[in-house]
Amino acid sequence: MKIDLTETELVHLMDSLRLRVADLRESPFGPELDDLANELEEIEHDLFEALNRQDDGWDSAVDAEINAETQMFNAGVKAREQQKATSRAATRREQRQAQDK
Repeated sequence: MKIDLTETELVHLMDSLRLRVADLRESPFGPELDDLANELEEIEHDLFEALNRQDDGWDSAVDAEINAETQMFNAGVKAREQQKATSRAATRREQRQAQDK
C-alpha cells in the first residue's frame, strides 16, 4: 500500500504518535501497554526516516548496485556454461551418447 502525504501531514502524524506514546507511558496501565507504545514509537521513527530520506538517491544507488551484481553473476554463469559446452568432458559425453545409440 502506498499513501502520498505532504511533509506537513507527516509531521502531524509523527506529533500525534509521539503524544499517544507519551500518554501510554504515563498511564497507570503503562507496563501492560508498553508493547503498543513501542510499536507506535517504531512507526513514528519509520515516518521520520521516510520524511528525511525522500530524495537522497540511496534507493536508486542500491538498485543500480544490485542490478550490476546480478549482471556480473549472470555473465559468470553464461561463461561457465560455454566453458562446459566446449570442454573435453562434454566431448566425451557426446561421444558416449553417440555410441549408445
